[in-house]
Amino acid sequence: MNLTLTEVLDAARALSRAERAEVAQELIASLESTDEFDEARDGELRAAVNQGIASLDAGRSTRVSVDDLDDYLRERGRLATERAAAKSA
Repeated sequence: MNLTLTEVLDAARALSRAERAEVAQELIASLESTDEFDEARDGELRAAVNQGIASLDAGRSTRVSVDDLDDYLRERGRLATERAAAKSA
């Protein structure tokens, strides 16, 4: 299924603040990748977005206080970096 930019943006806006930040980090990281990884990263990103949307639809979410948001995002970024390094190894 091909989504339009408007549909993707609407879906992203429906995510929690923390999930939108995670999507933004993934999108920025995808701009820094080489062409050979773009297709795989695109598939992974789409799957992650779809999983996030399904979780929201099912009522599952992670609540993070504003005071803890920086730490939460740093930890998510660290985990993402570790996973990316493991996949490329």
